[in-house]
Amino acid sequence: MKNFLVTVKNRLGAGWQLFIQAVSENERKSLTIAASLVIFSIIFSVSVGYAQKSVRKDELNTLVNQQMQSDYITPFAYEEGDAAIESSPAISVMFAQPHGDFLENILTILDTPKQKEELNRTFYYYPLVYNSSKIAENYNLDPTKITFIFFQKGQEKNRFVVEDLKDLNKEFVPELNRLPMWRLKDQNENN
Repeated sequence: MKNFLVTVKNRLGAGWQLFIQAVSENERKSLTIAASLVIFSIIFSVSVGYAQKSVRKDELNTLVNQQMQSDYITPFAYEEGDAAIESSPAISVMFAQPHGDFLENILTILDTPKQKEELNRTFYYYPLVYNSSKIAENYNLDPTKITFIFFQKGQEKNRFVVEDLKDLNKEFVPELNRLPMWRLKDQNENN
């Protein structure tokens, strides 16, 4: 074993010496190769970052936003939720993970004809998929619970947590109607 390590050490040393000698003899070529490797590494790093953003956006649009088949829910596009909340004069937002029994119950409730008549507003959906802990910290919410928040000029004015309701079927729509907001369709028509 000791002889093997000595042999490996000698071969690595000899290989390193040959490499140094080749670099010294062809300095210009070596510098060109080194610069090319650095440029390639930078381009690769930037493209990986861009590709990750693009993949996340596509995943969100295909897997999450297509699931929201309701006239009352408008999903935010990837990384556009914060800007929309800040720039809107008044906006109602549902923060929720794209799965779970409570979300399915909400979607079912919104599809019933009785609730469609009673619900007097629409709202945006902010999916908690990527960076959910950062979003939860920014908006002071539990990312595992569905939270509805009304914002006026980027400031929170009112909120309720769906899981805190005792009877979801009876309390959800009245609680949602109590949030101080107007119909987004009416607001969008005026813009």
